[in-house]
Amino acid sequence: MPERANGNAMIYDVLSYLKNRCTSFISEKKSGEPILVLANPWSANDANQRSANFLNAMTIINIEEERIFKTQEPPVIKKGNTYFKKEPDIKLNLYVLVSSYNKNYEDALKFITKVVGFFQLHSVFVPTEEDKDFPKGCEKIVAELFSASFEQQNQIWASLSTGYMPSVIYKIRMLIIDGPALPEEHKLIQTRKFIVEDTVDHARDTITIKGRSSNS
Repeated sequence: MPERANGNAMIYDVLSYLKNRCTSFISEKKSGEPILVLANPWSANDANQRSANFLNAMTIINIEEERIFKTQEPPVIKKGNTYFKKEPDIKLNLYVLVSSYNKNYEDALKFITKVVGFFQLHSVFVPTEEDKDFPKGCEKIVAELFSASFEQQNQIWASLSTGYMPSVIYKIRMLIIDGPALPEEHKLIQTRKFIVEDTVDHARDTITIKGRSSNS
């Protein structure tokens, strides 16, 4: 079943939820700083990050449309006597990089190991009564480990303008951005309906008149 966002649970809400769940799983604090943040990986080119002892970052590196289950025709919804037209849902796969910079390299390795352990135990997330923080309107979140080739790794880190560091990539599927129905489309649908009906009625009248004139 697709993971539906209904326009409420957007990309930020899903990633923020995963970040917080992962942080709670690791459950260790260093100098009162957050364990994991939504940000670009550490880079020596960033003056604000240069002096940091560590930075564990969750970063989107690609947003991909899922075309296999793509809706071809826009649905039309009827509420009472009103018709609403909706554009097809956008089904997205998010490729998320979790990286760990630490002046103590061993700690970076330990952190990534804990991240892998978290997603191994929690690869599917669904709303429950106990989980009050689950993104509203989202039916399910699925996280899959993505193994990038060496060439892909080189391209990723080059695009991020930093060197390789302990990291792991997850494919988060399928976030559906489901926009609201547009009531103004009701006029367009009704207009088309009337045009078709008028055309059919006019054609019928023409056939009837021609039939009568040929019999007279």
